Amino acid sequence: MTAMSVQTSLDLTDVLSKFFVPLLVAALAAYFSTKFALNKFYKEKWWEKRLEAFTEIINIAYRIKMSNDYFLRCEYARMEPGESRFKPHPKEIEEKLRTEYWLDLQELERIAQLADFTLTTKVKSLLDVYVNARKKMMDDWYEDAIESYEASEKDFKLSEKLLSDLVAEAKRELKIN
Repeated sequence: MTAMSVQTSLDLTDVLSKFFVPLLVAALAAYFSTKFALNKFYKEKWWEKRLEAFTEIINIAYRIKMSNDYFLRCEYARMEPGESRFKPHPKEIEEKLRTEYWLDLQELERIAQLADFTLTTKVKSLLDVYVNARKKMMDDWYEDAIESYEASEKDFKLSEKLLSDLVAEAKRELKIN
């Protein structure tokens, strides 16, 4: 090798080390930072979807609980002798409340079927326990094994427990608190 070719070789190595190495480092840094940012984005999106699903099911459970509370108060008012302090809603509003109540129950049962996919297995278990316990309670009521007010009390307690369990599971799963 001649001195000129050695010098050219050194110049070429110098150029490569000054441009290629920083370019390679920049490309790797861009690749890993993009990968990290996308992973974070997808995790946040998944968290938002979970939050939305939990919010929906908790809102339904809350409406069911509040409806059950109203129906229980109606039962107690019927049992009270004389004038009751409880004033029920007008018939049209009560009918609308009952319709929305049944729609919420149907939606809860639908979500129970999909909870493994959209929520967690714990939520599916909570919903299955609620749906089955409510079905058993309704069967007992239809067969006159329990009185109407007992059914209302059990229904209220079931919905109250479901709501508190769903809120606790949402906090745990979403890492809130």
